[in-house]
Order: sequence, then structure tokens, then C-alpha cells
Amino acid sequence: MLVIKLNVQLFGILADHLPEGEKGKTILEFEDTLTFKELTKKLGIRRRVNFAVNGEHDLDDTHVLNDGDEVLVFSTVSGG
Repeated sequence: MLVIKLNVQLFGILADHLPEGEKGKTILEFEDTLTFKELTKKLGIRRRVNFAVNGEHDLDDTHVLNDGDEVLVFSTVSGG
């Protein structure tokens, strides 16, 4: 069985989606690789977000996450 660990940091209101007691940043373990879209579903994030993996921003939500990746998740900004 493959186990991957992701360094995940959620900013602002999104931090509420991490396990209780976490302060916006944590290491999460999964039994297999997953896409960013699958990660947001597992965390219960149902809104559109921006993200970066290992400092790279130009990725779509089908990007496959790998063991040791650093994932930063931000709320999208809107306004007029």
C-alpha cells in the first residue's frame, strides 16, 4: 500500500477545513496519490479556490499530488 504525505497550508477561512486543533498548516496522509480536486473534496472544500504546489501556480485541479508536495490553498478574491 502506497502512503503519501502532503504538507498542506490553508489560508483564511479555508483553515476551518483542516482537522480540529490544526492552525492552517498540517501534514496529511493518504493511501494513494490524488489530484488537487480530490484533495479539496476530502477536505470538504466546496468553493472555488486558488492553489500552488511546490511554488508553482499555473496548475489545474487535475494536477496529481505526490509524496512530500507542499500545497498552499487560497480563497479566490472577488469584488467590484
